[in-house]
Amino acid sequence: MTSQNKVLLLLFSLLIASSWAHYDDEDKCHHDLIDHDPDFLDVEEDTSSMEGGEDRILAEATTFRIYPYFDYLNTAASSSYASYVRNELVPPIISYFESALKVKYPVSGNLKITSSKICERSTPSILKSGVSADFFMYYDIDGSTSFVASAKYCSLASGTKRPIIGRTYINNNKLFVANGNELVHEKNMYIMMHEMVHALGFSTYTFPYWLDGNGKTRKGHVKTASVGGKTRSIVDIPELTAKYRQFTGCSTAPGIIMENEGGSGTSLSHFERKYFVYETMSSGGIFGRRISEFTLGMLEGSGWYVADYRFAEPFFYGQGQGCSFLSSVCSSSSSNFDEYCTSSGSRGCAPHGRGGGSCSSDPLLDGCRYYHPNENNDCDNDDGYDDARLPELQVYGRGAGSKCFTGTLNSRKSSNGRTSFCFKYTCTGSGSNTQVEVQVGKNKIICTQEGTKTIDGYYGSVDCPNPLAFCNQAGKKFCPRGCVGRGTCVDGKCQCNSGYKGVDCALRA
Repeated sequence: MTSQNKVLLLLFSLLIASSWAHYDDEDKCHHDLIDHDPDFLDVEEDTSSMEGGEDRILAEATTFRIYPYFDYLNTAASSSYASYVRNELVPPIISYFESALKVKYPVSGNLKITSSKICERSTPSILKSGVSADFFMYYDIDGSTSFVASAKYCSLASGTKRPIIGRTYINNNKLFVANGNELVHEKNMYIMMHEMVHALGFSTYTFPYWLDGNGKTRKGHVKTASVGGKTRSIVDIPELTAKYRQFTGCSTAPGIIMENEGGSGTSLSHFERKYFVYETMSSGGIFGRRISEFTLGMLEGSGWYVADYRFAEPFFYGQGQGCSFLSSVCSSSSSNFDEYCTSSGSRGCAPHGRGGGSCSSDPLLDGCRYYHPNENNDCDNDDGYDDARLPELQVYGRGAGSKCFTGTLNSRKSSNGRTSFCFKYTCTGSGSNTQVEVQVGKNKIICTQEGTKTIDGYYGSVDCPNPLAFCNQAGKKFCPRGCVGRGTCVDGKCQCNSGYKGVDCALRA
């Protein structure tokens, strides 16, 4: 077997067009798989906590040290592109994972590799002499493939089997420098975060090495079950399954439902898209992704990390919908759940409520349709006015505080049909007294229940959402990506540390 065949490749792509105007979300997951026997490296790990059982293991988890290595960028990309990856794109991602995770069995002292080659490259001198890290990630350029980015772990620790060396390829012809555009930067970040999660152990090929709470190899956590009329792969870890049962309101949910389509490298290595549409670790892209408690829970379930769930973003696709949501079978003509839509091409609010989208499906959705986000109708897009009906009434822009509402509001007597709008709003009250105040231009409407409201001087109406559901889900204020470890979240808004800016503190000031 060649050295190349000894490396597990978790390759997948997010196919996007070549400009911001078409930097859309028709991203599909591609992959390549080279069969291998995993490479194990003898490194000194601190496993002393195993002697005290689960409580001691949790108590002694330590700061997770990730070392990014950029030297190969300089030989394969322009200096400006390398600078963007090195100084703007990767650092907030490293900061996020170092803040969101602790490592249970850290490398003792420095990570030191004596082999001459790692990840098909000559081992860097810094890694031969030893570097303060628990995980070492190469960043490299490959502009010759159809992939936007791809990741692999190259080596596992011989003791705990935790990934310790990884590599990320970036296609500089498909992943574009943000040039100050925060939405492009955000999408780039989610692409790279998705890759990082795979490299850290979210993969069908590392599941057999996952550890239980006592540091022993976990058994029986990957199984199959019939869900939604299909046989699906399930990851069943008691703590995580309990979390998902509480989330869905289904006490018999068999565990986390994994993707059953897409072939090797997609199937089982991602969340099932039907139930996790806009979660970062579902297969394929979507504008406005979220890294939820379930991604962090999977990493924690590996037995290698402890997650800080303050860094999980709100996720509510299927929340509280019960077992019937999991067992439902979609058709083009009917749906019992608001998560799905039936009229292809119709306009509504995307699942995360950040903007509008068109009703559509894709090959991984098992025939279901949802309002697929469109950046042109995203409330955070400064250029959203260009495609808006009644732009004088709407509010667009990063951090402007608007959310998606639907309605038929128009300036003509003949109806223009239902579309999406971006209006500023305020949630007040609590419980059954919750209401939503929606600012429509100079007018304000008060939503105390689901229904429609008219606006003086205009035809049609604005749809009022269920106030309690809206304020606890789409309208809930939160700090994106937990301020990536570079700020403090106060009342759902990041207060960035000195030197950083942006709604998530991901940009340098």
